[in-house]
Amino acid sequence: MDVFTAIRRRRSIREFTGEEIPPEDIEKILDAARYAPSPENMQMVRYIVIREDKDFKRFMADLCQEAAQELFGMYPYELAQGRLWYIPEEKRPSIFKRMRDGTLFRYPEKADTIVIGFSSEVFQDSPLIYPHELFGSVVIGMAFQNMWLAATALGYGVGYQAFPAMDPRRAEVVCEALGVPRSWKPIGALHIGVPKRPRMAGPSRFPMEGMFYAERWGNPYIRLAFRGRRW
Repeated sequence: MDVFTAIRRRRSIREFTGEEIPPEDIEKILDAARYAPSPENMQMVRYIVIREDKDFKRFMADLCQEAAQELFGMYPYELAQGRLWYIPEEKRPSIFKRMRDGTLFRYPEKADTIVIGFSSEVFQDSPLIYPHELFGSVVIGMAFQNMWLAATALGYGVGYQAFPAMDPRRAEVVCEALGVPRSWKPIGALHIGVPKRPRMAGPSRFPMEGMFYAERWGNPYIRLAFRGRRW
């Protein structure tokens, strides 16, 4: 699978079978993270890879379900209707119910591998502070995308979770459970597994003219196919 196909086929998978993935494939996916860029090549990120610890996977599932209940518990169903066009209408109520009760986000317990990314603002001999929101989160985001595309190319599913990191109290509990030093902060978690079912349809995206400007703000970028065409 070439990179452009992997980009288009990438999906957020939230249901895994629990099957094991060959170790050599996991290493290929992890190795893709090493090639993500970082400022001054400091590589101020570290990852914990969890495959065998089923208790921690259940703990992550509990944590994510609890966070989802808080986030989506009072979320109006109608608010997401426009974004859920690709889900058959008869299935939307059950999916939204699982969002609100948090069961939709218990997929860490069925994932083959959980990769949690951590960054440090004070690293090596740098005289500067490198804030998480400007550097660590960006580096880990690019590394996660590398792993996500690699997993997609190999035929596996990936789901991303920010719940373990978005609340300082939950982040503290995760660090305590994994023995992470206080100078390192969790940024997010990637879950890799065998998808329970294929997910071919993807959510709608804005056209290029709706997302990109040419040369100046407000001047839409026109795709090559539409340039010079009169309507």
